[in-house]
Amino acid sequence: MEKLNDDEILEKVISFEAIFESMMKCKKGVIWKDSAASFHLNGIEQSLKLSRELHDGTYKGRPPKKFMITSPKPREAVSIAFRDRVYQRSMNDNVIYPLMSQQFIFDNLACQKGKGTDKARDRLWEFLHSFYRKHGINGYVLKCDIHGYYPNMRHDVAEGRFREKLPPVIYRRTETVLREQYKDEVGYNPGSQLIQIAGISVLSPLDHYIKEQLGIKYYLRYMDDFILIHESEEHLKYCQQKISEKLQQDGFELHPKKTHITPVSEKITFLGFEYRLTPSGKVVMTVTSETVRRKRRKLRHMVAKVKRGEMPREKADESFRCDLEHLSKGDSHKLIQRYREYYEKLWR
Repeated sequence: MEKLNDDEILEKVISFEAIFESMMKCKKGVIWKDSAASFHLNGIEQSLKLSRELHDGTYKGRPPKKFMITSPKPREAVSIAFRDRVYQRSMNDNVIYPLMSQQFIFDNLACQKGKGTDKARDRLWEFLHSFYRKHGINGYVLKCDIHGYYPNMRHDVAEGRFREKLPPVIYRRTETVLREQYKDEVGYNPGSQLIQIAGISVLSPLDHYIKEQLGIKYYLRYMDDFILIHESEEHLKYCQQKISEKLQQDGFELHPKKTHITPVSEKITFLGFEYRLTPSGKVVMTVTSETVRRKRRKLRHMVAKVKRGEMPREKADESFRCDLEHLSKGDSHKLIQRYREYYEKLWR
């Protein structure tokens, strides 16, 4: 980001133009909600009002609403008011993300422009092929998962990451938002964009440590799910120990059941897919059975709603098409055929 004084930096966030642009981004996919539709219907007036409140110090964030997410696992999330989301989106897009992302390694792959689940899966596929060309199937994989990442995230650690990279005028506003939404000293709920940025930033020093100090070339992370590939099992055991020590300093611990070292030739589960590196060097990528069960369960519920007249058929069909697109990312020709047959059977 170019050198700006405090007033110029703040204007990038709270000017009418910045707020209006943020409103146009935030409305995508949620314009059917009353709060979003109302704000957008009077977009110029509401953006001007919000900008003025942010300028004169009368802006007050509204209390977030908590709700439960049941898939892929039960957890509590938060929903923030549309106007607050507009403000936070402006802070994030115009200052926070550009500055925070400067520190990220390339293979920090969650929730960023040009990255995401597809990029992360492709990157693991590339890593396995590259490793095979150098070492064959003589190697090991350390798969790590942090136990209760967001619920156990210390506020002082998250705030510290923001403080290191943000100009004070923006950090103070970021700190205010975080402390108003989350009163305790430990734990965040997904749902806020600032928490999403915290999630990909908190472990950034660990990323650099693994790459630069532990010397792991084949390393990638998607939020709190990360993978190391190396030819030496002993070195990966050492890495696991050092990673555990680093995490404990920030109040985290590795999940004992989801953290393990396996031969590179055995299946690797990552982001809903299983990878297998064969002796010939082929990487076979298939959807996990749990993912398929979850998708089938969702389809059953949607079809039942359509039959009861609670949902249009088009919505169920669209969900089915999205499922097929997801399944097609792996080696799933036969699975897709069975999935089509299953969906057709639900309508009989």
